[in-house]
Amino acid sequence: MNCKICGHENGDGNFCERCGAKIGPEVEESTSNQPINTPQEDAGLKPSPSFAEQAQTFHQEPAAGHSKYVFSGPPQQSQGPQASSTEGASGEAIQPNPYLESAKQNSKIYFDYFLKGLKSPLAVTQRTGKEQLLNGIISMAIFVILIPLMFYLSLGSVRNYMFESPFVDLVLKPVFWLALFMFLVAVYTFGAVKLSTNPKADLKEVIARFGTLLIPFIVIALVAFLMLFMESRIGGVFLIISLVGGIFTIPVLVTMSYKREGIGGLDTLYAILLIYVAIFLTTLILGDSLGSILRPTNIFDF
Repeated sequence: MNCKICGHENGDGNFCERCGAKIGPEVEESTSNQPINTPQEDAGLKPSPSFAEQAQTFHQEPAAGHSKYVFSGPPQQSQGPQASSTEGASGEAIQPNPYLESAKQNSKIYFDYFLKGLKSPLAVTQRTGKEQLLNGIISMAIFVILIPLMFYLSLGSVRNYMFESPFVDLVLKPVFWLALFMFLVAVYTFGAVKLSTNPKADLKEVIARFGTLLIPFIVIALVAFLMLFMESRIGGVFLIISLVGGIFTIPVLVTMSYKREGIGGLDTLYAILLIYVAIFLTTLILGDSLGSILRPTNIFDF
C-alpha cells in the first residue's frame, strides 16, 4: 500500500515505514473525500475570480453627472441579415467614403443657402454672419469662373483666330484677375462699412454678405449662358447686367445692410462714393487684365 503523504510503498501495516504517517483504508477514504483548501480559503477569504470572469461580470455604477460605463467581453459578431447587408463579396464590411459623404452634406448645405439667398437676398443678407463665410466664398468662386466662361462662349469659333490659346487667355487668366478684383471690392466695402455704419464690422462677415448678394447675379449669368448657347445676342446684355451689377450694386447693398451704431462716422453716401473711386482706381491699375473682360466686342461679337 502506498503512503498518501510521501508515496512510499509499504507492506501490511497501519503506519508508513518512511515518514510514519498513518495509512489504511480509513485514511484513504477520508483523504479522498476531503476537499483541498487554498491558502485564501484557509484564511477565511473568498478566492479571486479570473480576469475573464471579471471582464464578463463587472459593472461600475456611474457617478453623478456622468454616463454609465459597462465593461464586458468582446461583442459577438452578428450573423443576422443586417450584418450581411454591409458585407461585400469578399466578406469584408463596406464602409462609406467619408470624403464623399462630407461633399454630399456640404453640397446640400450650400444648395439650401443658395435657394434662400435667391428667394430673399436682402433679408437673408441682413441675417448673414461670418459663419456663412465658406458659402460666400463659394458664391464668389462660381461668379468669377462663370463670367469669363461666358465671354469665352460668346466669341464662338472666332476665338480660335483671335488668340493662340483661347481658353488660357479668355478663361484662366481672367479668372485670376477677376477673383483678385472681386476680393478687393469686398475689402473696399468692408472699409466703407467701418467708416460709416458699423465700426465693429468683421471682414469675414462682409465677405459672407457679399457672396450672398451675388446669388441673383449668378442666376442672371446662367440665363446669359443659356441664351449664348442658343446663339442669342441678348445673352450679352444679361452678361453685362450680371457683371456690372455684381461690381457696382452689391457694395451699396452690403453697406446699407448694416444698421448705424453710435453717433458720428462718415455719411453712407460718401462711403459708397469712396468705394466707386477705389474700384475705378483699381481698374486703372490692373489695366488690360480687366479690360479684356470688359471689352464690348467680346460680348456682342462684332
